[in-house]
Formats: sequence, C-alpha cells, structure tokens
Amino acid sequence: MIKLHLGCNNKIIESKEWVNIDQRYLPGVTLGNVKYLKGYKNNSVDLIYASHLLEHFIRYETKNILKKWYEVLKP
Repeated sequence: MIKLHLGCNNKIIESKEWVNIDQRYLPGVTLGNVKYLKGYKNNSVDLIYASHLLEHFIRYETKNILKKWYEVLKP
C-alpha cells in the first residue's frame, strides 16, 4: 500500500506505508516536486494526503496538479 503525504514540511507521518514528500530536505522526508509526482506510475497510489498545500500554488496551476494526483491514484 502506498500513501503519499504531500508538502509534509516537518510533520512526518511515521509509518512504512507513508511516503512523506516535500521540496525541502528534512530527516525522514523524500525530496520531490508534488506537482509532478515523478516516480509514481498512474494507478499506483492508494491515498494522497495534502493539508494546507494548494494555496501555495498559482490558481491556474491547481487544475493540472489535481489532475496529476488523480492519475496516480488507484481507481
């Protein structure tokens, strides 16, 4: 099971099922760009948790970001 915690900052979910992703290096965090989720194939992720994240993007980017997140999620 793959669960992504996007834009986690220093709020790490400590579980083997969770991948904590942020653009800054912090202990326990995987470096990555949450816009593109490179390294995750379509229909491969069970759950995405992104709290207080979308407000950091330009309004016009959010549609494409949400589309990408939807693509990587399992049906």
